[in-house]
Amino acid sequence: MDISSARSSGGTDVNCDYLGMMEDGGVGCFAVCDGSPSSDPSLGTAETVIDSFMEDFKATSDISGETVTEYFKNADEKLWSRTHEDGGSEYKASAVLVLTDGNVVISGHLGNCRMYYLSENYLQYITPDHSLAYMAHAEGKFRFPGIRKSRERRRLTAYMGADPMCAAEVTEPIAVHKGDAVLICSDGFWEKVTERQVERTLKRSKSSSEWLRKMLRILKGHTPDDSYSAVTIIF
Repeated sequence: MDISSARSSGGTDVNCDYLGMMEDGGVGCFAVCDGSPSSDPSLGTAETVIDSFMEDFKATSDISGETVTEYFKNADEKLWSRTHEDGGSEYKASAVLVLTDGNVVISGHLGNCRMYYLSENYLQYITPDHSLAYMAHAEGKFRFPGIRKSRERRRLTAYMGADPMCAAEVTEPIAVHKGDAVLICSDGFWEKVTERQVERTLKRSKSSSEWLRKMLRILKGHTPDDSYSAVTIIF
């Protein structure tokens, strides 16, 4: 696996995003988390989620949907523990997680962080956002690219730290072929980089770092108004 990552506060004073990457014997765990704007960034909401994911991966690197579900449940419980301990502080977040052994990819997510899966330089799958904007798209009110222009794109229908707790949406295992690629990112990233640009930059890149650099140039060509994080993987 060829892996790269980027994280920036963008146009914000404090970075609400956090990411984690870990690989052991060809088995990898990769995650991006975006702390909710309604949460105080200084509370370390995203760090709590990512640290929990990585701790669980160290304890059990099994590649299965059940494992992904358990990782999210454990992280959510840690957010709730902190909420009760702090007496009212909000710990809410979006997160996306990928587990892979190089043969299959399994992803889980809650909120509007995304996983993109590409094969032969074309998008094969994008995780559905848990937002009012995505719901409107699914109802046929506008095409998929319209999500990034919708005022409802950050109004979430499911997220970490919700009451009652939301279960992560988990993909079926995706069989990996040589040259396949994965992008996981927060909304601050995908709002500025279109699906066609994700494909085109991969097609013109020879490594995950080159692919990511080209997408970052596109993003920085706009005015980032949010923190953003991304991890790129090429198999």
